[in-house]
Amino acid sequence: MKADTLDLKDIFRKDTRYVVPRFQRPYVWNQEEHWQLLWEDLRLVVDELMERQAEAADQFERDEAQLETSPHFLGAIVLDQQSTPTQKLETREIIDGQQRLITLQVLLSAAHSVSTELGSDESASMFEKLMYNDSDLIRDETDRLKVWPIEADQVAFTDVMSLSDPESDVTEIDGDEILHECFEFFSKQIHEWAEDGPESPGEHLDALVTTMWKLLRVVVIDLESNDDAQVIFETLNARGTPLLAADLIKNYLFREATLEQNDPGELHDKYWKQFDEDEWRVEVSQGRLERPKIDVFIMHWLTMQMGQQVRAKKLFPAFRKYLDRTDLSTEEILQRFDYYASIYEELTEPDDQSREGVFLHRLDVLDTTTPFPVLLYLFGQEDVPNDQLVKAVEAIESWLMRRMLCRLTSKNYNKIFIELLEELKQTPDEEVGDTVVEFFQNKDGESDYWPTDDDLSNAMVELQYWSRINQRRLKMVFSAIERELRDTGYSETLEFTQGLEIEHILPQEWSHHWSLPGERPAEAERIERDEVKNTVGNLTILTDKLNPSISNAAWDDKREAIQDHTVLLLNKHLIDTWPGEWNEETIAERGAWLADQASDIWFAPDSSRWS
Repeated sequence: MKADTLDLKDIFRKDTRYVVPRFQRPYVWNQEEHWQLLWEDLRLVVDELMERQAEAADQFERDEAQLETSPHFLGAIVLDQQSTPTQKLETREIIDGQQRLITLQVLLSAAHSVSTELGSDESASMFEKLMYNDSDLIRDETDRLKVWPIEADQVAFTDVMSLSDPESDVTEIDGDEILHECFEFFSKQIHEWAEDGPESPGEHLDALVTTMWKLLRVVVIDLESNDDAQVIFETLNARGTPLLAADLIKNYLFREATLEQNDPGELHDKYWKQFDEDEWRVEVSQGRLERPKIDVFIMHWLTMQMGQQVRAKKLFPAFRKYLDRTDLSTEEILQRFDYYASIYEELTEPDDQSREGVFLHRLDVLDTTTPFPVLLYLFGQEDVPNDQLVKAVEAIESWLMRRMLCRLTSKNYNKIFIELLEELKQTPDEEVGDTVVEFFQNKDGESDYWPTDDDLSNAMVELQYWSRINQRRLKMVFSAIERELRDTGYSETLEFTQGLEIEHILPQEWSHHWSLPGERPAEAERIERDEVKNTVGNLTILTDKLNPSISNAAWDDKREAIQDHTVLLLNKHLIDTWPGEWNEETIAERGAWLADQASDIWFAPDSSRWS
């Protein structure tokens, strides 16, 4: 075999036909697992390129921006050379990588189509050069296409590629084939992106051309005459399991252990054996993605160790960099893995009876993992007093919850918690809680300040919560308030089940039974009522059976039904405090009351609690 790292220009610019063998499966990539991730990876490269170009002082620096932009690695493809007569296109069979090559061609077709639509003819021409072979070299019309799929995909693939072919009469597609969906997805993404931001569509598309030509890399493995293509295909696709980043790290560590004259088998049994169990390879949520638990743990551990963000996709290179910086031996690193793995297990499977466990449960509902490197550090320090640990988690929870309830941005949380981590590393164990409180108290920027009681009250009276904050989080807020009303502390658990649902007190379709004053209400009054109906003061929580039965009922009927069935103090307070009318004024009053309860749970930055 011969392997080379090539960019798309090297692969698609020359007149070559890449044919998918008949024994391979049809095209199966989809939006969630493949197209969306490819587009996001592509966007990272294009955006970096455009940022560097924008910072350039002259044309020379703009040209240099491409060389300074980090390319993106797309993976590997395996090709088998086919014998071809003179004056016929060079042909290669795609032994592995057909899904990737077909997707790239559809992406190019979509980019060409958008470029043509937006009047960027030069960009369209550059995309076209990567899509079609020289017409003088083709014997059959389909030879014009760089990639040729199996028979089941040929019609759909020809459709989407013909949309960009100036010699074709095809102008639209209306089928439901997966390749049609692929083309529509990339067309939509490219079109919206090209017209977004201060740069012109032409500038966006020029940067996309540069990226597609020169900044996407593929490892191309060419088979030689004595290589059995079928055996290699089976080995790549049937006999192996994809390696995790943790597998690469494991292999590297034990190779280093051998060089240090340590027994890798003994170290494995002592420190690593647990990570070979299935429970560590199970997929867990990491934002909107699913990643193996072991990779997520190592990512958080490495972030804690290095004091800088480590991305899951760059985990192994980041680990190599860490090894270059540390003076620890292989055994010491494995000892730390083993120790912090038990801490990570405590964080991800908490005891709900403790204050720390309640915090970790709420953190899971918030669906944020950015505090985990800080938490690994805090829970891993053996000499931290319990009162300081509780103060630390209460401060972190208050900061997170108040910002969520005020609907503030979370986009810089990873940097904020890394900054906190570095301060904690300089703090004596007996002061870590005080340091966390002071750290957040000193934040005053839009992306990091700790909301006051006034901020919280204004938000919970005025802001729209329905559809802006997901129901799981709203249930968690109501659950916390119910727990506070019962004043049980943390000796018993009272969490809402999935059988409870968020309900509008004033219905979303309020006009059926909830009239406004006067015979013909003013439009302004209608608009005001439509705005307040989605604030938290107008929301409560009911069983999934009671909820639909009274959903659009008048207040008298709804209040009576709630009174007959509810056992929640949260709802008893609602019907006892506002037995008369339910309107804009009472909704605001209840929003303020809920804010008061939230303030008692998640203490304000100036609370005496922190003294």
